[in-house]
Amino acid sequence: MINIIVFCVFFTNAYGYFTIPGKCPENIALQEDFRIADFYGKWYQAYHFSSDGQNLNNCSTLELMTRPSGIYLNQSRVDRGLFHRYSIGKVEIPTRVEDAANLELTFAFKNAPRRLKTRKYPFKVLATNYNYYATIYTCQYSPLIDKHFMYIWILSRNPVLNMVSKELSMKPLQQFGVNDIHDKMVKEDRSKCAPKYYDDVPLEPVTFRFPVPI
Repeated sequence: MINIIVFCVFFTNAYGYFTIPGKCPENIALQEDFRIADFYGKWYQAYHFSSDGQNLNNCSTLELMTRPSGIYLNQSRVDRGLFHRYSIGKVEIPTRVEDAANLELTFAFKNAPRRLKTRKYPFKVLATNYNYYATIYTCQYSPLIDKHFMYIWILSRNPVLNMVSKELSMKPLQQFGVNDIHDKMVKEDRSKCAPKYYDDVPLEPVTFRFPVPI
């Protein structure tokens, strides 16, 4: 009975997340000759697109960091202006040079049920000049309902993205076939970036909607 209830909760949540019909876009052009060493350092989320329309956080940043066990990406954000949240995923480096921009993030949650302990998500670099802007996206497909979820980051090295960099970062988005996607990009709210509470443990990333294949 408990299993049935858990499945129903998962299915209901997933149905709400996966909103675009069909599979994830194919043959998307990624950044050529991507150099991950030049991608290190802090990036501010300037704009984002979430295909389910949810905007749960503000003051979001992404930062690559090196640990003895590998390269990791720290996604930090502020929830409702009160709570600092972060999620740390290990960056899986592609073995082929031509796939350098087609990264994958692995999140580990030691206290989660066995099926949810390790979760992998795509992290694709569409464009970047390393010094000013970067355009990143992830996409997940649910064969159960034949729909997909997509999240797009427009990142900036500075809290404010200049107009030239904004135009360059938006160019790759025409590949996705989403109507008026430029108008649907949400500007990051940086008005409440001093949260009252800090979390000591990482939480599940909100930019990746479902932890297990469905």
